[in-house]
Amino acid sequence: MLFVLSGEIRTYLLSEEGREVTLFRLYPGELCVLSASCVISQITFDTQMTAGMDTDVLIIPANIIAALKEQNLHVRCFLYELATKRFSDVMWAMQQIMFKGLDRRLADFLLAEAERTGSDTIRMTHEQIAQHISSAREAVARMLKGFSEDGLVELKRGAITLRDTDGLNHLK
Repeated sequence: MLFVLSGEIRTYLLSEEGREVTLFRLYPGELCVLSASCVISQITFDTQMTAGMDTDVLIIPANIIAALKEQNLHVRCFLYELATKRFSDVMWAMQQIMFKGLDRRLADFLLAEAERTGSDTIRMTHEQIAQHISSAREAVARMLKGFSEDGLVELKRGAITLRDTDGLNHLK
């Protein structure tokens, strides 16, 4: 099981064709229970993880987690609650991909990222954003260009500055 000490981890599914679907992101102080098959043996899919920046993690061996889970009901409950939260995160991601258009997903992401970082400037490449919202880089670049033409964002190399958060909220 992973415990993020600093940085960021993106957890995603990878298709045979190389397409990625982001399931959730982990930030400092968060645990990934989906990486611990000893917690829920019924998990039968493989997830991939990648660090979005320099990241420190604490890796807790599966045998330690399994022993704690068997010996302590509170640990077992905590792990199941954590698994339920991650499952909810995964279902939210699937709902976004299946039922929201790219414009809405992109606006949601930009606003959430600005809120998370406390800055109206998002320092990510189009490729990174595409990975986070499970889209193609080209589609994200076209949509950002449209957002720029509408005065919602300002595009600079490696940075996107939000100019009209009300307009972006209206897209949601």
